[in-house]
Order: sequence, then structure tokens, then C-alpha cells
Amino acid sequence: MVALSALLTGCGAPSAPSRSAEVRQVVVLPPPPPSAAPPEPAKAPDIVLFSMPAAEDPSADLLRCERGDMEGCRAAGWLFLHGFGLAEDAPRADDLYTKACKGKNTRACMEFAVEYYHWHDWPIKATEELVEAVQHKLACDHGEKQGCLALALDFLRHPEELDAYYKDTVGKTAQKAAEDACAASHIAACSTLMDVAQRSGDKPRAEALATKLLAMCRAGEMGACGRVLRYPWSDRTPAERKSLTKDLGLKLCKFSEAECRAGRGACSLAIGCVGEDSFDPQGPEAVAEFTYRACAVSRDFKRCEELADMFERGKGVPKDPEKASFFDMAACQHGRDLACRRTLGRIRKQGSGPEVDKKIFEVTKIGCRVDKRDVGWLMSCERLAEMYETGTGTQKDVEKAVEIFTAVCPHREESCDELRRLKRPVPPDADGP
Repeated sequence: MVALSALLTGCGAPSAPSRSAEVRQVVVLPPPPPSAAPPEPAKAPDIVLFSMPAAEDPSADLLRCERGDMEGCRAAGWLFLHGFGLAEDAPRADDLYTKACKGKNTRACMEFAVEYYHWHDWPIKATEELVEAVQHKLACDHGEKQGCLALALDFLRHPEELDAYYKDTVGKTAQKAAEDACAASHIAACSTLMDVAQRSGDKPRAEALATKLLAMCRAGEMGACGRVLRYPWSDRTPAERKSLTKDLGLKLCKFSEAECRAGRGACSLAIGCVGEDSFDPQGPEAVAEFTYRACAVSRDFKRCEELADMFERGKGVPKDPEKASFFDMAACQHGRDLACRRTLGRIRKQGSGPEVDKKIFEVTKIGCRVDKRDVGWLMSCERLAEMYETGTGTQKDVEKAVEIFTAVCPHREESCDELRRLKRPVPPDADGP
């Protein structure tokens, strides 16, 4: 990934590996944390509940970008990561976000910082913590105060990962920046300081910060409620802690449900809230509603995958095979392996022949990601290589098959075995013998 590797130059990360048109190299990373949700659109679109969203076209935004409008670059980048009808294209989104951020669109910098889980060809050693910090620093350099504070909080949360890069700069002022922000009732700053105090064993300070966050929650700052929802209060009995958790949980749930319905996010939290045995149980119909909103508005494609299953089984919604197929395909285009496999199953039921083979090839190609976080992605790549080798659904191309097997080999011995079968060299960094 050229643009991101350029940003990381000087931060201790080597250049990115070369990338072919279809094989996406990867660094092995843990699954994204819940806090790294896709950025929400500034204004939620009007939706008809359970309708199938129209395909989105980035052409107008790309044209604005070409004319020098950095907001067009940012908007197009967002669509290449979260657009309906568009297969995720992280490298292209990277280029667009980087252009916008360097063009002083600080919103692009801040959004880009939480998109790290999309990148499948990071330079080696570029952790998500470093990438996020780099983007926050760019926003800060462009005069975005929230970027400066975010960088300070990054340093306090991940000192081991960021010390080598920022110890003598932001590291010297991070604590004071967080203290000042917390004094001004900044939720993330207070929460970060509370976490630091807990990690260091400073219980009195952690409790004082938790008390401050609780007061903010009770004053209507809902973001603070989640930070102390399950805090282990030492001055309360188990019964009191249970009662407080129930009270805060219900309050947070009602807020998240309203926010989701207003198109301002929090839909995944709302899903958990209305489920069975949760704080605000409302039945499968409510779960289906918030799952749809999380998919169609928040662009959480894991939720699209779940929604497809609901339409397939008629859970919370009437059975609808067409909608099940639609939402599975949308989820497949954005990295959900199970959705890709279900889509392939539907295609195979159409029979056999060249046209069916072409459809299978295209979906398999979408599902291929050389990324060890999901073995299903790697297996899709192996199936794609086999299709190239045999010319099934596409033009026969043994060299392309070898290229894919070579990329997957460091992560799966099966691909190494295929290289041996084809009498091709096995990469020296392969796990197998």
C-alpha cells in the first residue's frame, strides 16, 4: 500500500511489498476491536425499513476529487470501504483518504485513523496503534485540536507500541493534555486516564475518575455511561453494583436505540440491548430492525450478513430469499466469508456450465484476501488459484495460480503443497517445511 507506507516512512516501518492486481498481501493482525466501527455518514439517508439499498456510485465524488475538492476524495474513499454495490477496495480508499488528509481535510485524517482493519497490505511491523497515531498526528499537524488530543490519548493507551516514535514529542505533554481535557469533561480523556490508573494499580485515582464519569453519565453524557457500566466499584455492595449496572444499562440502551433510529450510529449496541436477557428485551422483530439499521445506515457488514440469515430463516422478518441473497452479497463484497460461501451455494444451485462458472469465479475472487485473520479468506484464494490453473470460469493462467499460491503459502501449508506439486519454489518465509 503505497500511500500508507509513505506516511509511515520515518516511523520505523519498512516499505510495503509490491501488490498485484488481485493478490492482496497482508500483515497478520488481530480482529478489529469494537471501538473501530466504520465512521457514520454525516446525515443518515432516508430509508424504508427492510428495503434493499440502491447501489452507490463514487463517480461524482471522484470527479470532485480530481478537481481538487478534498471532501470529494474523502467521500469517495468512504464509499470504497462502505458503499453498497461496491466491492471493498482498500488500496484505492487508502490513496483517496491519504490525498484528502494531506490536502488538509482533517475529517479524512480522523476517519482514516479508525479504518486500519480494512488494510490487507500494510508494511511489516506497522501495528494498528502506530497507523492510528500517524493519522491523528497528521490531523494535529493540520490544526485539528481533536487530532492532537487523540494522539496524546493514543500514547497513553499504548506506550509500549508508540514510545519509540513519540516519547520525545507528544509523550512529554500527553499526560497534561489528557488531564486538561478530562478537567473540561472530555469523556475519552477521563476514560483513558481511568484505564491508565487501573493498569498501574492506582485504585483511588481510578475510582475518582470513574466517579467523575458516572456524574457525567447521570448529567446526560451517554458516552460516559458505557465507560463505567461494569466498573468494579469498591465502595458498593454486590447488590448495589448490580442495581447500578442495571440502571446505567437501561439508560444507555434507550439512548442507543434512539440514536440508531435517528441515523447517528450506536446500532450494534442497540441490537445487544433489545435481545433476549439483555437490559431492554423487545423480541426478534426489534433485533431485526436494529440489525437492518446497522447494516443499511451504519454500514456494519457483519450485521448485513446476520440480516441475510434472518431473511433466509424468517427470524424477526418474513422469509425473503431475494433479500437474503442481496444482503449476503453486500456482506461478501465487504469481507464477510460466511456470506460469500452462502452466495456461492446459491449460485451452484443454478446448475452448471460456463455462465455459472463465471459467477462462481467472480464471487471467489471477491472472497480472496491474503490475510491470516480469517482462514476462509485464504481458502477462497486457494480455490481462486485452482480456477486459474484449470481455466474454470476464467481464462487459464497457471502463472496467476502460482502467484496466489505463493502469497498464501506463508499462512497455509496446503498452498505450499500446491507449489511443490507445480514444481515451483516455496517462499523462504513459509510456515511449513
